[in-house]
Amino acid sequence: MAQYTFRDIEEFLLDDDFFQWARYGFSDNGFDIKFYKIQHPGCEEKIELAIAVIQNMKVVEDSKPVSEEYKMQSFARMMDRLQHESSQPVQLHKKTLPYRRVMAYVASVAALLFICLGTYYILSKSNLQKTTDVTANIIDSLGHSGQIQIILDGKQAVGLDKNNAEIRVGEDGTVTVDEQLVAASRGEKISVNQIMVPYGKRSKIILPDGSLLWINSGSCISYASDFLENRKLNVQGEVYLDVRKDAKHPFVVKTNRLEVTVLGTSFNVTDYVKDTETAVVLVQGSVDVTVDNKEKKRLLPNQRLSKDNGAVKVNEVDVYNYICWKDDAMNFDGQRLSDVLKSLSRYYDTKIEISGSLKDEKYYGSLDLNCTLDEVLEAISLTTPLSITRRGDVIYIMP
Repeated sequence: MAQYTFRDIEEFLLDDDFFQWARYGFSDNGFDIKFYKIQHPGCEEKIELAIAVIQNMKVVEDSKPVSEEYKMQSFARMMDRLQHESSQPVQLHKKTLPYRRVMAYVASVAALLFICLGTYYILSKSNLQKTTDVTANIIDSLGHSGQIQIILDGKQAVGLDKNNAEIRVGEDGTVTVDEQLVAASRGEKISVNQIMVPYGKRSKIILPDGSLLWINSGSCISYASDFLENRKLNVQGEVYLDVRKDAKHPFVVKTNRLEVTVLGTSFNVTDYVKDTETAVVLVQGSVDVTVDNKEKKRLLPNQRLSKDNGAVKVNEVDVYNYICWKDDAMNFDGQRLSDVLKSLSRYYDTKIEISGSLKDEKYYGSLDLNCTLDEVLEAISLTTPLSITRRGDVIYIMP
């Protein structure tokens, strides 16, 4: 397996256009990664490693050039942490390490930035693009970030430790959190802003047009700075939306597999990359839903469109069961226990393993998410025969 030093990737880290593209998802000079790789034959692994190092750097709150010293320190920190994470020793004194081990580690620690900063291309080109297999493999690492992240103009970053923070985006692009100003508009050209909510946290967003969003755990939204004229929102994960009516500016929500077009309405959209099912639940108004850029369906209130393993279905449902998470509750009416625990795992940012014999067990009931996870699991055990064992950071559910 190839071994690389900092000097092997130095030329890529010091290339300003490459660095800007890898870090923020765009370049002022129209950087093209495919053409860049053609210009550097035989260097694809080094380029991918350089991208990983850049994405693993701590996000700073300004756009000052990043020094060579800081880039080298980031590379060294990765090796140091790899030495502690891996049972195989890393030769730190020679600044060498296996490429594949670096990439596996960075895929975990850089997941949140990689997933959401990459949405620049989705919004700037105004069309939906498929997320990559890499994204699907690393999205479960969202919880490692700990903080809600607000990225403005692809550069300005704000981290929030508080759960259920209310974030307001003004018409001029300023951002306040719980009525405290955290970022001012720079008045620059059209750019993309992102709000990323890791596992274990939720957030409420007020968009420039007055539309309200509740963002669930492990989710990300992206929108352009000209949102009032171009009401398009990219979503990964789960979001409940109360859209302000504006006949002149339709509101479009795009996910990996769905596109929802509305004028003014309330609905819930769910599309986690790692889940086979994607769904839209309509509370009021009407929406047009396009699935995989092909089939279009119009939903009426109390209807749920879902796609799972290729089949598209529209059913009448009790909508509150699908939106009560925003009120710190979960209602289940015969859902598989494995799906119930998956939702709880995201909500509490705790890994839960379930025995195969229990996965298809049906669960009926309501859960109060203001309680601790242990209390919630105990409530489930009152109606469903199971045992709960905690080993380290993992909870095991068994018959």
